[in-house]
Amino acid sequence: MPFDDPRDFCECLEEQRELIRIPDEVDPAYEVGAYIRKTSDQQGPAILFENVKGHDMCMVGGIFASRRRVLLALEYDQEDIYERFGHGIANPIPNRLVDTGPCKEVILKGDEVDLSRLPIPIYSEQDGGAFVTHGIQISKDPEDGTKNASIYRMHYSGKREFSIHAEKHHHMTHQHAKARARGEPLEVAVAMGCDPVVMLATQVGAPYGVDEIEIAGGLKGKPVDVVKCETVDLEVPATTEIVFEGLLHPERREDHGPFGEYSGYYGEITHSPIMEVTAITHRRDPVYHAGLTGMPMTENHFLKQIPYEVTLYQDLKSKFRGIRKIHYTAAGCIDYMVFIGMEPQRFAGEARSVILAAMATPNRPKFVVVVNDDIDVFDHIQVLWAISTRVRPADDVIIIPNYNTPALDPSFSQHELGSAMGIDATRPFGKPFAEVPAFRGMDRVPDLLAMMRAGQP
Repeated sequence: MPFDDPRDFCECLEEQRELIRIPDEVDPAYEVGAYIRKTSDQQGPAILFENVKGHDMCMVGGIFASRRRVLLALEYDQEDIYERFGHGIANPIPNRLVDTGPCKEVILKGDEVDLSRLPIPIYSEQDGGAFVTHGIQISKDPEDGTKNASIYRMHYSGKREFSIHAEKHHHMTHQHAKARARGEPLEVAVAMGCDPVVMLATQVGAPYGVDEIEIAGGLKGKPVDVVKCETVDLEVPATTEIVFEGLLHPERREDHGPFGEYSGYYGEITHSPIMEVTAITHRRDPVYHAGLTGMPMTENHFLKQIPYEVTLYQDLKSKFRGIRKIHYTAAGCIDYMVFIGMEPQRFAGEARSVILAAMATPNRPKFVVVVNDDIDVFDHIQVLWAISTRVRPADDVIIIPNYNTPALDPSFSQHELGSAMGIDATRPFGKPFAEVPAFRGMDRVPDLLAMMRAGQP
C-alpha cells in the first residue's frame, strides 16, 4: 500500500537498510549538511540524527538522495514509471478532509511561536543563514480559491519570520501578486515532513489551478487525508511532522540568500517577501526533515527527476509515437539537459522535431540529445558514444538563440535571454549506416561479478 505517513516510509527504509542512525551529537550548522552531502555523493543511506546539538528534536536527511529510494517511495519498478506515474497525474483524486490528525498533537499560537526551537540547518559555508528546504508551501488563489503546493526555500530571519524565495513564473508568486493588488497578505501553510508521494507530486509542474496534493492522491490511488489549519483558511496533510501557518506580506521584503543552488553554484541575493508565522503545529516528538541541494546529485535533483521524465514523456508521446524513454541527467542538474530515446525515425527530420518540441515545454531544457532506442539513455557512456559516432556537427546540431533558459542558470544572468542546443544523435533516416558488432551466446554466460564476489575460481 502507498505510504501515508513519513514515519512509515522511514521505518521501511530502515528495514531495507536504506537508513542509518547517528547517535553522536551533530551540529545543525554545517555538520548536518556535510553528512547529507557525503551520503548524496556515495548514493548512500538516509540518515536519522538522534542527537542534534542544542535541540531536543531528531532530524532526518538524505531521504531522497538516490533514485532507488524515490522508486521505493512510489512502490514502482523503473519500467512502471511512465504508465503508473502518468496515470496518477492524469487522474487526481480530491483530498479527504478529516477532523484531526497527528500534525495537530501540539498547537502553538501567539507568543508560543518560536522558530528558534527548530534545528534549522545552515548547509553550506557561504549560505546567508539557516534555511528550510523541504517545506511544502500550500496556498490558494485569492480570487478563485484554486490551490497550489510546491517547495520553495525559506530563509529563517527571526522568531516568527521567514523570507520565501519563489521565481517570478512560479504559481505562488502569481497568487501573491493577486493578493497584493487587493492590498491583502497571502495566506500560506508550510508542511514539513510529509509522506514521500506528496513530496514528489509537488514537482510535477501541474498547470496553474491544479492542486498538487490531489495529484498525490492520484499517484496513491486514494485521497490524501488533510486537516484544517488553525489560523489560516487552508488544509495540510494530516500526517505532516511540522506545520507553519502564516501570512506572506504584500509589501514587506528582505534580502534572501545567498544559498547553494541546484546548479551547484551560489545564486544571487534576492529581495524576497516576508512570511509572518501565526501558528506552529506538530506531532509529539516531531522529526525535522532536512533536504540538501547543490552540485548534483542531491535530494533536490532526485525529487524532480522522475516527475520531469514522466511529464516530458507524456507530452512528446502524444506527438511522436516512437518515443521510448526519457532521462533528465545528473550532469545537467536535472533542469538543463535531457536525453530522449526513440525508435528509428519515420521521416526525415523527425528527431529534429522532437528536439524542438522538447524545448517548447515548460521546463525549457537547455540541452536536448535524441538517440535511437538501441542506446540506453540512462548510460552516459552509450549516449556520448552515439554523439561521437553518429553526429555530423554541421548537420545534426541545432542552436536556438534568444532562448529562455531554466531558472538559476549560472551561465546567463537573470536579466537576459540565453540559448539552447539540440543534438540529433540518431542514425540517419533512409541511409545505410555502419553496423554494431553482436556476440552470440551472451545469454548463456553466467554473472561473472557474482562469481567473483562468491570467491569461485
